[in-house]
Amino acid sequence: MTRTSAPGGALTLSWCLVMALMMGARLAAAQADQGAAAMRFDLPAQPLEISLSVFGRITGHSVLVASSLTAGREAAAVHGDFTPREALQQMLAGTGLVARYTGADAFTLVAVPAALPAGDQAPKAEGAFTEAARAHDGYAAVLQASITRVLCIAQPDAFGRYRLGIQLWIDPVGDVSDARVLQGSGLAPRDAAVLASLRAMALDAPPPPGMAQPITILLTPRADPARDCRRYRAAGAG
Repeated sequence: MTRTSAPGGALTLSWCLVMALMMGARLAAAQADQGAAAMRFDLPAQPLEISLSVFGRITGHSVLVASSLTAGREAAAVHGDFTPREALQQMLAGTGLVARYTGADAFTLVAVPAALPAGDQAPKAEGAFTEAARAHDGYAAVLQASITRVLCIAQPDAFGRYRLGIQLWIDPVGDVSDARVLQGSGLAPRDAAVLASLRAMALDAPPPPGMAQPITILLTPRADPARDCRRYRAAGAG
C-alpha cells in the first residue's frame, strides 16, 4: 500500500527547552517504572517501524505516531532485561525522537529538533512548541478515547483481545477520510470490520492544524478489556 503523506509543520526551540522536555520525560518514566517488572528484550538495530511493532507485541503498549516521523529512522539495538520504558528509551537513542506517554501503556513520539533559534526568537519558539506539544498530547487522548468507544460498541466481545496496526487519515472537521491496515490481526473479516467502524467514526474533536498524517495506530491486547469498555457498552445499550 502506497500513499503520499504530507509532513507536518516544523517547530524549533531552544536547547534549554529540549533538555527540559527530555528531563521531564525521564522523570515521568522513572516514576511510572517504579514497581514495573523488567522484561527480556532482544531487539537488533533495525527500521524503527519494525522495532515499535515488536515492542508493542512484547509489552502490550500502544503507539500513536505519524508515519512521517518514523519513516527512514533506525532503532537502536536493545538487549537485556529492562522495564518497558527503559527499553523504549534505549530503542529511540539516536533517532531524534522521544516518547511522550498519554497513559500507563500508550505513548506518542515527538521529534527533538536540532535547530536553535537565535536571540529574541527563542521565547517565541518555546511558546509555540509548548502549545503544539499540548495540542499533540490532547489529540492523542481524543483518538484513544474515540477509537476505544467505537470499537467497544462495535466489537463487544473482541476489542482489546488482538493486535492490529492501522493508519488513519483525518479531515479538518474530525471525520476519518480513510483507514488502512498496516499489520493484520490474523483474521481478515475482523480487520475489515475494524476498518468499516473507523471509516464511519467521527472523532470528538478536529485534529490540530498542521498535524502530520497519516497517523499510525497500534491496537494491542488490553489487560482488562471488559473494564475499558464498560462505560461505552452502557452508552451503546442506551
